[in-house]
Amino acid sequence: MRSFRVEFDEFFEDGIISEIEIGLGPCGELRYPSYPAELGWKYPGIGEFQCYDSYMLKTLKKAAEVRGYSFWGIGPYNAGSYNSQPHENRFFCDGGDYDRRYGRFFLNWYSPVLVDHGDQVLSLANLAFEGTCIAAKLSGIHWWYKTASHAAELTAGFYNPCIHDGYAPIAAMLKKHGAALNFTSVLKHWLTLKD
Repeated sequence: MRSFRVEFDEFFEDGIISEIEIGLGPCGELRYPSYPAELGWKYPGIGEFQCYDSYMLKTLKKAAEVRGYSFWGIGPYNAGSYNSQPHENRFFCDGGDYDRRYGRFFLNWYSPVLVDHGDQVLSLANLAFEGTCIAAKLSGIHWWYKTASHAAELTAGFYNPCIHDGYAPIAAMLKKHGAALNFTSVLKHWLTLKD
């Protein structure tokens, strides 16, 4: 970011560049890469949790130990795969594990890791682009919104089932940095909700 700011200094100084959209994840969006087509995902699959690399498992295990349930230090074993549908597994089905003690613990860990990532990157962006408006892109993950679990949102890192507001922490983080929100798929999302 610093190199970009230095290289294009004259455009910033002349006001030609007045806002910078900061990439925070896949396709520049703040989300986990939970539904990659190159790994075989097809719409409207629920996607998969991205918590199985050594770093994520280490932090999950630590969070579980702090909570006093070290056996919770693993990712969900019953959440299906990239192309599953919510009713096909015990984690996302109506009354599923996403709304039970382990599921709430896991989602309360998984989503803040993503929000913390955005917070850290935007902190650096504000330093690099001081005086310039910054923006962040948030994906409109509309498929499975009419189910109780909102499974595709959960795997992407938005703890937003019908019983929880998953976008409030993201909005608060963006506000903290004075960042504008660019929401992708707004029309498609709105039309889906309207139906």
